[in-house]
Amino acid sequence: MFRFLIICVSFFAILMFLMGFSVFRTLKEIFFGNSQKRAASNQRRRPTEPSAQQRRQEPEPPTQRKKIFAKDEGEYVDYEEVKE
Repeated sequence: MFRFLIICVSFFAILMFLMGFSVFRTLKEIFFGNSQKRAASNQRRRPTEPSAQQRRQEPEPPTQRKKIFAKDEGEYVDYEEVKE
């Protein structure tokens, strides 16, 4: 019985530690911002120079896209009320 109590208390302590760490991290991000996201966004903004292989390749011409809808789909149709 004593072992079970120790295991329950240990499990509860670990959960409280993890919850506290999560709250601390969230508050830190709110007040100070997330430095990892800021660093990643700065990397994306920097223009990169194309490699030699990319410079040699010619750009591919744009491909023609097939029309999905029929020609008459979505067009205005005169409406007549039929009275019987």
